[in-house]
Amino acid sequence: MEDMYTKELTCMLCSKAFKSRAVRKSKQAVLKTDSDFCMYYEKETPYFYHVNVCPHCGYAFLESFAKKPGEKMKEKLTTLPDFFSGKRNAATAELAYKRAIDCAKMQRENDEIMASLYMQMAWINRLRGDRVKEEAHLGEALAHYTGVYEGSDLEDASKVMYLIGELNRRLGCNKKAVFWFSRVANDENCSQAMRYRARQSWQSLRSV
Repeated sequence: MEDMYTKELTCMLCSKAFKSRAVRKSKQAVLKTDSDFCMYYEKETPYFYHVNVCPHCGYAFLESFAKKPGEKMKEKLTTLPDFFSGKRNAATAELAYKRAIDCAKMQRENDEIMASLYMQMAWINRLRGDRVKEEAHLGEALAHYTGVYEGSDLEDASKVMYLIGELNRRLGCNKKAVFWFSRVANDENCSQAMRYRARQSWQSLRSV
């Protein structure tokens, strides 16, 4: 069985059909995972393919987008070279995410969607070794995760709280990181997995 398969999609903006590639879940062999959940894979990287890019109008979207684009967006977008229908690398994935972020901003997607886009963009920059862009996108992700925490009635906020702490840590804001890690570690309502992660990260900061 091939590692990749082809999805049949309909563009949310122009309503035309197009194809996009994705990685089979059964073929996603994880080599390691960073403390902010960035995963490294043995073969193809699944999140390189999470953004679908319409070759007809240039609209880029996640299947989890909560809103539909307005007709005026057609006037603002240009088509992109067909970098996206086949295998993607970190460079082409970055282009796809950049367009998806632009589209998400124009249609005012929610904080959860924006945080996910910026987080995965940061991971791509990490793989490319671009620390400046990585930190810039982590900062954007942090702002939106904070928005998720403050503006949503989450049934389980432990992962979001942990990520707020972890992104502060990665951005050098250690006091804020300790505050959030300690909240997660001491909150019995948080999941055991997140409490364990928070304790580990909290301890690593205390030993610096």
